[in-house]
Amino acid sequence: MRPAVDPLEEWALHCQAKGATVSLDSSGAPPPYGERWWKDLDVQDGNDEAEAEELLRDALSWHYGVERERIALTAGAQHADFLFLTAFGPSDLVAVESPTFVPIRQQADMVCQAAIVRRDPDRDFLLHEGDLEDAARRGARALVLTNLHNPSAAEMGDEELGALIERAERLGMQVLVDEVYREMSYGMPPAPAFSMGEDACSVSSVTKLNGLRGLRVGWLIGPERTVERIERTRLLSSYRLPPRNVVLAAEAVRRQSWFRERVLRKASKNLPILYEWLQEEERVSCPMPDGGLMALVQLPPGMDDLEFSEMVLERGVAIGPGRYFGAPGHVRITFSCSREKLRTGLAAITAALDDR
Repeated sequence: MRPAVDPLEEWALHCQAKGATVSLDSSGAPPPYGERWWKDLDVQDGNDEAEAEELLRDALSWHYGVERERIALTAGAQHADFLFLTAFGPSDLVAVESPTFVPIRQQADMVCQAAIVRRDPDRDFLLHEGDLEDAARRGARALVLTNLHNPSAAEMGDEELGALIERAERLGMQVLVDEVYREMSYGMPPAPAFSMGEDACSVSSVTKLNGLRGLRVGWLIGPERTVERIERTRLLSSYRLPPRNVVLAAEAVRRQSWFRERVLRKASKNLPILYEWLQEEERVSCPMPDGGLMALVQLPPGMDDLEFSEMVLERGVAIGPGRYFGAPGHVRITFSCSREKLRTGLAAITAALDDR
């Protein structure tokens, strides 16, 4: 394996060290810690990890309508992505979308080899024509995607995703879709990938929709042979998940509809502010997101996204350089904050454009 530095983590630490007071770089929903129902939860401490994990499997089985044997538990979605990729060796090729959440690409580079399949911004970030077949000709054994797409928040609907999974499986590829933003869709959420193919897998967690990143609880749903391998690998490498965290995650899964309604309310308040700013700020362009609390903004031609992000950071506002997602010349901005902070952050971006 060839471990690499995670540039997104390094950037987040850099923003913290620089004293950013407004974050337009946090794509998850706020945590529910202030809610009365959360404060009233009576979760007992204990050491029975296996029993707690069964409670979470029961909740996930009910939520997804899937057999418990098809659910592997992990320490977050990123952990699930990594455990999936450990099935492949240094000489194996895996097709990875671009732009994407950069740790997925780095994980592929660590354990195997990555072939890039492009998400086409001119086609609502669908896969670029011919890239999948080209990766198959090169021997790719799996395809790794995000849906909703990270960083653009574009949604791949059931028809498009189903056809893509069918094509990939016909070409001999297993499909993994990281779906941490799927249930944050503004419309009816797309169907999970595992329901669309015999060999397709879905990954998610309580980090984004639920705002519970500190629990570090995620899962993969897929064919039983893949789930069994991932469970064995997890138990050998990190053993079981903390019982208290798992019980809290199970309660969050049981309340998914509440969390989804909360995200939609947040988006309904902040999207008009983003839209109004985009209408006025003609130097940038941005496809409106299909869900989630983030958007991918294209900067003026020739502008360096990292240098621009540093300029905005000097004004106390953190945004995400597009290069760290495979989208140079762009920045990812998020709107999980208050309306006041969003306005402040967007004003800082405008000021930085003025000073360029």
